[in-house]
Amino acid sequence: FWGMLLTPGPITGTTPAVDVHGVRSPKLADLVFIVDESGSIGSENFDLVRSFLQSVVSGLDIGDKRVRVGIVTYSDRATALVYLNSFNQTDSLLNFIKILPYRGGGTNTGAALDFTRENIFTEDAGSRKDKGVQQVAVVITDGESQDNVTEAAAALRRAGVTVYAVGVQNANEAELNQIASHPPNKHVFIVDTFDKLKGLKKNLQKTLCYNIIHQAVSVSTRRAGIKEGVDQCKTQNVCFSFPGCVQTDEADMFFLIDHSGSIHPTDFYDMKKFIIEFINTFRIGPQHVRMGVAKYADSPNLEFDLTDYTDATTLEKAVEEIIQVGGGTQTGRALEFMSPHFERAVATRGHKVPEFLVVITDGKSQDKVKVPAERLRKQGVIVYAIGVKDADVAELEEISGNPKRTFFVNNFDALKPIKDDIITDICSPDAHTFYCRCIFFIFSV
Repeated sequence: FWGMLLTPGPITGTTPAVDVHGVRSPKLADLVFIVDESGSIGSENFDLVRSFLQSVVSGLDIGDKRVRVGIVTYSDRATALVYLNSFNQTDSLLNFIKILPYRGGGTNTGAALDFTRENIFTEDAGSRKDKGVQQVAVVITDGESQDNVTEAAAALRRAGVTVYAVGVQNANEAELNQIASHPPNKHVFIVDTFDKLKGLKKNLQKTLCYNIIHQAVSVSTRRAGIKEGVDQCKTQNVCFSFPGCVQTDEADMFFLIDHSGSIHPTDFYDMKKFIIEFINTFRIGPQHVRMGVAKYADSPNLEFDLTDYTDATTLEKAVEEIIQVGGGTQTGRALEFMSPHFERAVATRGHKVPEFLVVITDGKSQDKVKVPAERLRKQGVIVYAIGVKDADVAELEEISGNPKRTFFVNNFDALKPIKDDIITDICSPDAHTFYCRCIFFIFSV
């Protein structure tokens, strides 16, 4: 299966291969194993880890222009044993894995994640990220880390690495979810003994296969389709439809950003990047997509209105200059604040367009959200609710009114992949509109 998944080909190739089951597969990847070698594992169990690595690697098509593999082991500190450009033949790599050293010690997983990002996923170490090659990490650990993993894992994912977490025996499931990419059910694996790693191999391979294919082909194809449609909108007087999308080229978009004190500066930056990606997807203009931004904590206030900026360049600059102040999280009050803005949008445009509201929160609101959310939906607003970190799922569903439009992610860096899901839903004929219509975003974190 893996021999078919990762077929030989030049780095510049963009057309995936097709296996006998009709699965479209990428031609290459940079894959790094981050392996716990702490004292709690023991020599006998580490032999089983070596065997697990051998069984997975043996199914890869190793080569300089195919799949590159790196290996980092860690306990109190991390050590690079195999760089991405160390081996270009499967047999040589397998022979090295047989003698992989085991040293014992503590469990500093966070430091190992930082080490891998800074020293392995680099051009000097053989990473081909700049050539568009997928970057993948598989973390294997048997226990809870003695240092914090949250920021280190987020930094690794922000660097463009898809992270899988394999937990054995006493591994902490919540911590594994913090390490892995979104969603956890596709990126986290848990077995209760090292003997069961052997049985995990096939499941891990299949999941890696599907997810890598999905990222390389499905998402990129969807993004290309959306972008192609928008580009056509920008250059022609009328819009046309492509699979899954019905374009009308009109929207009034508000982003309501929570700037409460619980948000880390890097998280706030992720939110602004998320907004900018939407800006770069739409056709901005007075007769097309208009955008405004408000922010809230204890109380909401308008950052800039729909009519203040009429092109993508000035709009993006305005978003970049938004400053986080801090405070509480009054989501209900913020939802109520949006209602008259929807009404004024109709007045300034001259007619009503379909309206969308996206709420992003990392915690439970300090006030009630159900009534103001229902009022917005009665106005014809389609609501998306995105929960981050400690968000309350029941409250998210009160906001959206629809489980299919409710999302939860562990960290703010996971906002980027769900952007495609939201746009796809907005584009769908079921929504009776295209993404160029009215979208209001509320960020509550």
